Order: sequence, then C-alpha cells, then structure tokens
Amino acid sequence: MKKIYTQPRIETVATTPQLILCASGGIQAQISGYKKDTGGGFSQPPFIWLAGAVCSSLLFLGTACSTNNTPDQPKQQAELKPRTLVVTEVESQKSKVERRLPQATITENGDVLDALWNAGDAVFYRNLSRNEYIDPQEGTVDLYGVLEADKDGSVASFSGDRVWCTEDDQLALIYPALDPADFTFHDSPLYAEYTISVAGQDGSLATLAKDFHHIYGIASVVSVTETTANAELAQMKSLMTVCKFSFEDKDHPGISLPISTLTIGYNTSNPLYDGTYPQEGTVSIAQNTPVESVHVDPSDAPLTSPLTIDTQGANPTEVYVALFPDMGATYTFTVTNSDGTYTGTATATLNEGEYVVAPLKLTKN
Repeated sequence: MKKIYTQPRIETVATTPQLILCASGGIQAQISGYKKDTGGGFSQPPFIWLAGAVCSSLLFLGTACSTNNTPDQPKQQAELKPRTLVVTEVESQKSKVERRLPQATITENGDVLDALWNAGDAVFYRNLSRNEYIDPQEGTVDLYGVLEADKDGSVASFSGDRVWCTEDDQLALIYPALDPADFTFHDSPLYAEYTISVAGQDGSLATLAKDFHHIYGIASVVSVTETTANAELAQMKSLMTVCKFSFEDKDHPGISLPISTLTIGYNTSNPLYDGTYPQEGTVSIAQNTPVESVHVDPSDAPLTSPLTIDTQGANPTEVYVALFPDMGATYTFTVTNSDGTYTGTATATLNEGEYVVAPLKLTKN
C-alpha cells in the first residue's frame, strides 16, 4: 500500500524533456496498486466475515511553466483564453491522508488490485469559476472538455488543448469522463451538479472500472503563459464502494453458485420500497468546496426496482458491483441461475473508496 504524506512542495527544475512536455501540454498520472485491508462490511448471522479497504494513490506529475513576469514586474491578471494545461498534484497541508483511488483498468493480483491507465482513458474537466464566457472573436466558448491518456501503463501523460482558463480558476476533474449534457451549472452562487448511475452493470471488474467507479478532484490554476497553464491538484477521491460478491447455498456449503442475475435492494419496513435500490445519485460541486466535502447523494425519488446485475450469460461465481456508500443498511440479495432462485439478507456499512469482499450464504426458494 502506498501512502502520500504531507510534505513541503519541492519545485521541479525542468530538464529538456520536461520543457518539451510543458510546451506540448499534458498531465503525468501515476497509479499504484492497492491492497485489501480489514474494515467494515456485510454480516449474516451466524456468518460473519471481514471486508477489506482498498487503498491506492493517483499521483499527477507535471512541470512548471514559467510566466512572462519577472521579480521586478507586478503580477497582472492574465486574459482568459484557451491554453494547454499541465496539472501537478501536491500534498495536502492538512493531514496525512490515504488515497483510495481504484481507477482506469483494474486487475486482481492475489489480494492486491493493480490499476493501470489505458491509452485514450479520458478525464472530464469543467471550469468552476464561471458559468459561461463569451469571447469577442469566438463567441460563447466551451469551458469543459476531456484530457486523454496517451499510452498504457501505471504512468501516462494526459493532454488537452484549448482549455479556457486563467490564474486562480478552479477546474473540476471527473472520471469516468462525463457527457456534458449530464453536467448542470447554476448561477448565484456558482455551483454544479452531475448524475451518477449504477444501472447497467454486468458484474465484471473491467466494466466497473471503466464505467461505474466514479472519482472526483479539483485543480487550481496557479500560473499561465500566453499558451500554457499550470494547475495544482491536491486530491482526487473515489465516490463509490466496490463490492466483490460470491454466494453459496446455505444447505450445501462449499459449492459456489453460478450467477446469471443478481438483484440487490434495501430490506425496509415499508413494503413499497422493500427490495428496491436507487438507480442514480447526484454529486454537487462548487468552487472552493474541498474535495473531502463532496459526496454522492443517492436519489430520494420513489424507489421502484432493485439494482439488477445481468452477467450476460457469463454465469461467473463472483461479481463486482459499485454501490453507493451507506452509513449502515440491511440489503436483500436474489441470485438466479439454471438451478433456480436463491435469496438472503446481509447488513453492512459501506464507506467511500472501500473494496469489500463479500462471500454470502443464500437459501434456495
């Protein structure tokens, strides 16, 4: 497990390759593997098991781009214009924090989950410092876009051209990349919302990592030139809980059940909502709102259906599911396969960024 500790920022002296990167733009991102630790999880009387917390770090590396100012010249606010962006992650000045960041491609390696970038992985960005901007020459311009990885590996360059920004602007960074139509911006005060969906999961780790494990961060632009911008990213974090479910027939222990479909719902005292689960959640973000204060809020609209995991005929004995964090709830589980239907309940506290391994025992109906 790799931890990032608080320490003074060390200025990077640009070598020739770094200067080339600065001129062409990009983000350097490094992801380390993360391990399963003991933590909170599901329990089924009389079956109790320990769940793990997965910790990882996402390290954005970059190079500082010099401005046109000299020590003898007063700093002036630069014009808002399209620039090539470089983002550098810096250590939090508040406390030592473990970064729990499953991201990009995730594969199992024993009790370790390894995370890698793939070429073309996209991070959505949106300028949070203004709702819109009208350029005298171009008219209304987009204050959002994507930054893409240029190669496979634990370290990849992320680049994006024409990022409209200037000093002190704050940029939201969101993975997986959003459709701009799913991002809503509000005035007075400036804040934004976007929606996360958990519907449509197929139980595979690859699909979960690509489409359902949502991560948020915010970068502050600290310096610009006419064509480049340098921003600092203090933290990115996972908004979801990842669970690995496997099941046995309680009357035939030791034999794993193949999973054609899995449905998950809340076990409530209200028959209208019993067995149902929210399909969407909302994330509210704003300029100057700390990343640690941003959480997903599951929809409070009337719940009508459970979360359904359809393995598309793969019938695995283990499935990976992204769930909304919850301070404590009892869940219902229903597994169907060619042998029949199996049901059961379990109680859990699900925390942001945790990886929970959940072997459960069900009863055949």
